[in-house]
Amino acid sequence: MNKLIKPIDLILIAVLLLGGAGFWAYTKYSTESATAVIYIDGEVYEKIELENVNEPYEIELPCEPKASLLIENGSVCFHKAECSDKVCINTGRLTKRGDTAACLPAGVVVTIENGAKSQVDAIVY
Repeated sequence: MNKLIKPIDLILIAVLLLGGAGFWAYTKYSTESATAVIYIDGEVYEKIELENVNEPYEIELPCEPKASLLIENGSVCFHKAECSDKVCINTGRLTKRGDTAACLPAGVVVTIENGAKSQVDAIVY
């Protein structure tokens, strides 16, 4: 009698399901803290562990036109900018891994590394 599913097939399916569930749980519940990385003219200016911030504070960036960031527990955003279009300010708060904001006239890019993965797959303008 030729069986369609053999015992080794069931073992293989169980191993694959357990491996997939383990990988999903690892990525879903990863506890890495989010790090804001500030680049000015392509070079790292500062790295900030967002979970270690107790009080909100502002960073004045050494760039032209002038720009500043507001750092809070778990988020970072452009607070003020002297550029003409203000796109960087309208980007909003960065909280999840992969979130990025840039003030191109000032040459400043802020991105979030580590932390929880963003739910957004792609953004197209």
